Amino acid sequence: MNDDDDIPVLTEWVDIPVLTESVEFRASRKTLPVLNEFEMNELRIRLTDSAYGLMERLLYSAIREMENALLEDLANHLRNELPEMIDRILQEHLSTEPADTDTTDH
Repeated sequence: MNDDDDIPVLTEWVDIPVLTESVEFRASRKTLPVLNEFEMNELRIRLTDSAYGLMERLLYSAIREMENALLEDLANHLRNELPEMIDRILQEHLSTEPADTDTTDH
């Protein structure tokens, strides 16, 4: 068996529609209008304002989410640790208190 028979060989020109459509699309596109300096500055300002507004909204949203997560974490720590701390302090205080609390002289 000859291995050369198993290898396909391209012997004719093949028109690939995807590539030709892309070239035709680029050729048929309309040219963009030319902007003068004033229009370019207006466009730049609008783009900058929009981008800044988006950034600000996203940043404040992220800050609120972080604050909520931190507050939840703090509340969980307090819920877990506060009862133990109160018990420890009460036990320490009550165990050191003298048996006779009446110190008044009659």
